[in-house]
Amino acid sequence: MDVLITPAAGRDLEAFRAFRPTAGAWAILVGHRRGPRTIVEKVASGGSPEAPPDDAALARFDAIWPGRIVGLAVARPGAAFKRAVRGPAWCGRIILSLSGRPAAPALRAQAVAFDRRFFLEDVRIATAVKEDTRE
Repeated sequence: MDVLITPAAGRDLEAFRAFRPTAGAWAILVGHRRGPRTIVEKVASGGSPEAPPDDAALARFDAIWPGRIVGLAVARPGAAFKRAVRGPAWCGRIILSLSGRPAAPALRAQAVAFDRRFFLEDVRIATAVKEDTRE
């Protein structure tokens, strides 16, 4: 399993980071799955650290983008956020953790997985490959 972030979603993540969100602030990832790859097409505003994502939040966002919620982006996630996403509603979805300094940002991708318990498993961030357009 890996995650591909489109250029538009990459700009959305940069904009999310530019506002210097407080630790635990989160956003919704909109996209689709193609085989074992999750493709992130858009990052939409989500919530504050005081209101971690829950089943009701997922249902509200799924009403806006039916079947297109592929995960969450979070600024410097804490233990409360990680507990909130380790559950059946978020199973199989991507969690992008943003950290680091503005000059040296860091991005980590994980998926919510299940094996007798819910846990976060590291996934690879795929790079876009340009197609050769020569004939």
